Amino acid sequence: MGQRSRVRVAVIWSISLLAAIFSGVLGGLMVTYLRDLPTLDALQEYQPGLVTTLYSDHDEPFATLFEQKRFWVPLDKIPRHLINGVIAVEDAQFYQHHGINFRGIARAMLVNLRALRPAEGGSSITQQLAKLLLLTPEKHLSRKIKEALLALEIEKRYTKEKILELYLNQVYFGHGAYGVESAAHAYFKKPVDQLNLAEAATLAGLPRAPNYYSPITDKERAIGRRNLVLARMVDQGFITKQQATAASAATFDEFLFEKTRNLGPYFVEYIRQQLEEKYGTYAVYHGGLKVYTTLSVAAQRAAETALFDGLREIDKVRGFRAPRAHSSPATIGGTSSLSYLIPKAGEILNATVTTVRPKSITVQVGGYQGDIALDKVPWVDPTKPHQQLQTGMAVKVRVLGVYKRTRTLDLNLEQDPEIEGAFLAIDPRDGGIRAMIGGYDFERSKFNRALQAKRQPGSAFKPFVYAAAFDQGFTPSTIINDAPVSYPILVNGKRTEWSPDNYDRKFRGPTTLRYGLEHSINVVAVKLIERIGVDPVIELARTLGIESALRREYALALGVSEVTLSEMVSAYGVFANSGIRFLPYSIRKVVDNKEALLEEHIPAGQRVMRESTAFVLTNVLKGVIERGTGSRARALDRPVAGKTGTTQAATDAWFIGYTPELVAGVWLGYDTKRSLGPHESSATLAVPIWVRFMQRAIQDSPPEEFPVPENVAPVMVNYLSGRPTTPNDKDAIREFFPK
Repeated sequence: MGQRSRVRVAVIWSISLLAAIFSGVLGGLMVTYLRDLPTLDALQEYQPGLVTTLYSDHDEPFATLFEQKRFWVPLDKIPRHLINGVIAVEDAQFYQHHGINFRGIARAMLVNLRALRPAEGGSSITQQLAKLLLLTPEKHLSRKIKEALLALEIEKRYTKEKILELYLNQVYFGHGAYGVESAAHAYFKKPVDQLNLAEAATLAGLPRAPNYYSPITDKERAIGRRNLVLARMVDQGFITKQQATAASAATFDEFLFEKTRNLGPYFVEYIRQQLEEKYGTYAVYHGGLKVYTTLSVAAQRAAETALFDGLREIDKVRGFRAPRAHSSPATIGGTSSLSYLIPKAGEILNATVTTVRPKSITVQVGGYQGDIALDKVPWVDPTKPHQQLQTGMAVKVRVLGVYKRTRTLDLNLEQDPEIEGAFLAIDPRDGGIRAMIGGYDFERSKFNRALQAKRQPGSAFKPFVYAAAFDQGFTPSTIINDAPVSYPILVNGKRTEWSPDNYDRKFRGPTTLRYGLEHSINVVAVKLIERIGVDPVIELARTLGIESALRREYALALGVSEVTLSEMVSAYGVFANSGIRFLPYSIRKVVDNKEALLEEHIPAGQRVMRESTAFVLTNVLKGVIERGTGSRARALDRPVAGKTGTTQAATDAWFIGYTPELVAGVWLGYDTKRSLGPHESSATLAVPIWVRFMQRAIQDSPPEEFPVPENVAPVMVNYLSGRPTTPNDKDAIREFFPK
């Protein structure tokens, strides 16, 4: 054998040895990776996390609870255009390969080399499914190898249709939407089976880079991506060029992309807490529960509009406050990432001041501009516009008009109030909570002031004193002398005198209980509790649902003991419901994702007050509206009863009122107690908010009288003296007395 032949043999043997070594190493690595692969049992047993949905009192969905927002749909409910679009852009050889798309990997490498950046992925749909369901998201070569091996195993065990179903229900589409059904609702406000070709192509283009290609983030980029999907679908023979051309001409309905504020966030949080306590966190966020609540969507919206507008109006009286935040110079005069969205009339939006002039300012709202004349903003000092408003300042504006052609807006200036408020409405006939607001802004403060805040109710507590008195035989015509009085009390261990005073600093002499309650006369209430005793008032309050600590003192009659709004509204519901109490509740029933009933609330009322006492008290509280401190509620022009409450130094303002079908209460104040103003009262602050709510909440209900029980009798009496009189008496009213 020649030297050349020996060299050739040596080279061959060397190559063979290296190949054997490489094969051994590769085989060893393969064995190692196969040993470390997760089993497909997890895929076989895969249960997607499902959204828990909250429904209103009329079974309308209004909120969801989820970790990943996903609604499972079978493959036969997903439009063929969407399936084909995903295949065309993500894995054109999906039906030809066995888990790994080598042609797609080669194409992606070429595209990425040309772009000098990762412009396209080469993973097959099956590989992506393996990564989504079975692997962690870290980017290492070892994970890519495992991904490929798992894809091969998945293809052996599952049909192509099952792989597509799993993938389309799992993949992320951006903006919190997982799966095609959730994505269809997020982007187009419709079920997935109602998508047209253009919409399906838009969604098909998202999984590669959901936020980058989102039409909510960048409309033009999303159009380009959609049209690429359509072109790929033509190349694959899924659609014709004519279909692609027509779909490419479709525009996005920008109104569908508006970010809507969640309805009733404090109520939703209240529901969530109850569900988690009973069913656990996993069931709430993954179990797909259906929770049928007592919330009225119409009442909740009415409450939010009334309270938030009212708080802003009250705050404006205190003048303009320069916000702490300024926009960065880069955004001044420019457009935000949501610049193409169209504002709507009535919205309150963030804006940036771009120009300040002596009599007006110009602000930028996304891609729109608007001028605000300062003479329309009386709460801004017109002599100091440059001191109060500065270029770059972040402000709130209310949209009054929208001009899309010129991209201009009619605007007015707004500001978030410092004052806080809470609102609660309950159906007294069953205890169902119809509306709940725990504060001005849930994101600013999640503290639920309707349920958790304990504040002094002031004169709103007086009805409990009067009800206890009526139970003991007193009547609305009973006379109490409204005159100065003093009581010995201990303050910090020292003996002193307490002399209750009236709001207007006047004394009226002999006064009927009706007049005393209608006009909220403090001295009458204190002398009344002195006569009947403090303990009967506390005992009655407890039976009506007041659980907070109540101080055993005469000042209890003036509302010095702190209570919650929910306690007060629930107790007033007993007055409205003829003395029968229903415990407040918020969940009617809960079913699981297979429609099995998990719980159901059946309201059960209990009589806790004599029917005659409840009616006589209600009849007097109607007088609060007709002639007293709640007279602004006469605007409802229907039978209404209620009571105002203003605390010492006006730190708290309350109004709780009711009709036979609805009891509602509003509280206003600062979280850190301070006066609402030296001349403010609940009559001017709380009552108007309550009236606005009721005007919308019960506008479709006919006026309803409070039912008169058989064991009371009407008598004509003189309003001031309480003595029987004739109908000819100009001060005659019809009073009711127990028989």
